[in-house]
Amino acid sequence: MNSIRRVLAPVMGVVAGAVAAGVLLGGDATAAQGDNPDDRLAIREVIDHHQMYIDLRDADGYANLYAEDGRYRSPFGSADGRDEIKAMFVDLAAKGFTKGKRHMTGPAMIEVAGTTATARSWYWVAETEKAPAVYATGTYTDTFRKVNGEWKIVQRVQTLDQSSSQTE
Repeated sequence: MNSIRRVLAPVMGVVAGAVAAGVLLGGDATAAQGDNPDDRLAIREVIDHHQMYIDLRDADGYANLYAEDGRYRSPFGSADGRDEIKAMFVDLAAKGFTKGKRHMTGPAMIEVAGTTATARSWYWVAETEKAPAVYATGTYTDTFRKVNGEWKIVQRVQTLDQSSSQTE
């Protein structure tokens, strides 16, 4: 039990900080003047659903978060267009790439400008089958477009933080 607490303490600190920022700053810590809170919430839901669909292994839900011409770039693969993004998702899942992992997103900075938006968020991936641990951390840099009243990812660029074992 102590090892679980040790592993989860940094994650809970990030979550607590995000919650505190939302409470102390009125829940709109990164809003620019003129931003529509409904748009910001809808974009945040896209960011959160992205992670949930990975763990639910929902390829259609995942791919439908992207615009038809959406792009995904990461150290694990790249895809152009919704069909390629879905195919990449299915391929990675079939290879067991996400097996035993839980994907989470931390705080996000969202900037809305009419029917386009950008966001930067931190993510972490937890190991769930072996000893509980933070498996990976990194950053998402996203571009969004409002399509038929819904926010869609136009481009997601995922970077992976370099671990200390990678620098030795």
